[in-house]
Amino acid sequence: MDLEQFYDADPRRRHSEELEFGSDWYEGGERTEVSWIAATGELYAMRAPLGGLVSDVIGDMGATPVSDEQLTVELLGTVSDRPTVEAVMSGWENEMASGENSLSWVRDRVAHADTEVADPPARPSRDLPAG
Repeated sequence: MDLEQFYDADPRRRHSEELEFGSDWYEGGERTEVSWIAATGELYAMRAPLGGLVSDVIGDMGATPVSDEQLTVELLGTVSDRPTVEAVMSGWENEMASGENSLSWVRDRVAHADTEVADPPARPSRDLPAG
């Protein structure tokens, strides 16, 4: 569905706080943005079509503008609250930069959200004094 259809389907989405998890996720060569909507708990991916480049009057290159109708939205899952989504998405910056199919990491984390949150954080090892 396009961005407008997504927001129109649930009015809470349009006026809610959103937490963004970067805009450089990739899948199938398409750049994708991942965000979480506080009012609904929805984590979604928004893709822009691959566009062309245009030159401005001084020769700088930029992407051609994209309309809301060209942006497609995929609902990745629901995560109940901000602390939980932050735990599920912990480490997202490194994963986003990891390569061509980085969005699969988000799908996996959301699919296993209960396990991701239930796992205790890693504790640093401490050397015990010799006794």
